[in-house]
Amino acid sequence: MTPIGTTSKPAKPMVLSPSSIRLFLECPRCFWLDKIRKIKRPAGAFPSLPSGMDRVLKEHFDCHRAENTVPEELAGKFQGKLFPDIERLKIWRNNFRGLTFTDIKSGIILRGAIDDLFITSNNLYASIDFKTRGFPRKEDTHEYYQHQMDIYSLLLEKNAMQPAGFAILIFYHPVSVDSKHNVIFDPDPLELSVNKARGEQIFRDAIKCLLGRHEPEAAKDCPFCKWYDEISKQN
Repeated sequence: MTPIGTTSKPAKPMVLSPSSIRLFLECPRCFWLDKIRKIKRPAGAFPSLPSGMDRVLKEHFDCHRAENTVPEELAGKFQGKLFPDIERLKIWRNNFRGLTFTDIKSGIILRGAIDDLFITSNNLYASIDFKTRGFPRKEDTHEYYQHQMDIYSLLLEKNAMQPAGFAILIFYHPVSVDSKHNVIFDPDPLELSVNKARGEQIFRDAIKCLLGRHEPEAAKDCPFCKWYDEISKQN
């Protein structure tokens, strides 16, 4: 496959992740300011519940992995098994290691940390991603995560795992509290069609933005760019 990017190289390798790609899609200028000038959008408080849910769900899936069984959320809906090698999965789950691919020409690294991995009955690979929400998902909720899952599909291919053409999103939302004060979460698994070529094109466009000669234009009505311009005027 033809290497992605242009012939120009940045001063040092950059690392792009699904979250930074999301920023690029929202506003190319905010993305460029973040990666080139190290000017980041103001960040609010990060809720701890999703991180806690992420931890216990991984433990839940790992228990099934050890017993060579499929979690209830997937049973009867997907034919196959969980990826069996827990030591490799620990690396791919790590935000600082993850699944990676380095573009040869630009030196820019694409990295994504997956929650889990499913192997279909015909030995294809599908990423599993846990999503915690306060309410049941809406009909279009999955669209926000499309680019993330497309990128995971690309990373699977670049790491010698043939992608299945779909990813598994599992949405969890609270429904009740039992007699022992345990909060009960309802799982809602969704098979999301993915496209590795689309993930590659997004990566290609992001590289082109970073290596361009000029600062890109802001997205229309981007509130962060307006804030940055106002602050710049004051200085």
